[in-house]
Amino acid sequence: MPLRLAKAGEKLRSLRRKLDDFEKMLMISGVLEICRRYLVMNMFDGALAALGVIMGMWISGIADSRAIIRTVFSAGLAMFISGALGAYLTERAERERKLRELEEATFQDMRGSIYERSSRLAVLVVSVVDGISPLMACTISIIPFILSQVLAVDFTTAALASFFVSTTMLGALGYLLGRTAGEKPLEYVVFMVLAGIASAIVIVLLGTHI
Repeated sequence: MPLRLAKAGEKLRSLRRKLDDFEKMLMISGVLEICRRYLVMNMFDGALAALGVIMGMWISGIADSRAIIRTVFSAGLAMFISGALGAYLTERAERERKLRELEEATFQDMRGSIYERSSRLAVLVVSVVDGISPLMACTISIIPFILSQVLAVDFTTAALASFFVSTTMLGALGYLLGRTAGEKPLEYVVFMVLAGIASAIVIVLLGTHI
C-alpha cells in the first residue's frame, strides 16, 4: 500500500511538472493572445456564413432543414480544413523565422530548448483554434435545425431560432472583445450583432443578383 501511494504521488508530481511546463510554454509563445484573436475572427466568419445560408434559403422559399444542415456544416468543415492548414503553414514559418533570429542574436543552438518547444506548441494550438472556431460557429448556428428534425418543428420556427442563436453568439463575441479592450462591452455587443446582420444581408442580396 505505501508503495502504491508513493507511485501515485510520483505520477501526480510528474503531471504537475508537465502542466507547469505547458503553462510556461504558453506564456513564452504568447499564443493565448493570438488564439483569442483567431477565435473571435473565425467564429464571426462561421456565424456570418451560417446566417447568409439560412437567410438566403429562407428568402428564396427553400424550406429544407436538411439542406441547410448539410450546406452550413459543409461550409464550416471547408473553413476548418483551410483555416487549420493555412494557420499551420503561416504560423510555422513565422515561428521558424523568429527562432532563427533568436539563434543569431544569442549565438546558441535552440534545437530542443524550451523556446523551440514553445514554438511547436504555439503552431499546433493556433492551427487547431483557427480551424475549429468557424466549424464550431457553424455547428452552433444549425442546432435549431438539427433539433427540428427530432422535435418535428416547422422550418420558420427553426430559422428564427437559428437566427437568434447566431446573433446571440455574435453578441457573446462582442462582449468578449469589450472585456478584452477594457471598455464598455455593450458597445461591442451591439456593433458585432449589427455588423453580422448587415454583412449577411449584403451577402444574400449579392447572391440573389448574381
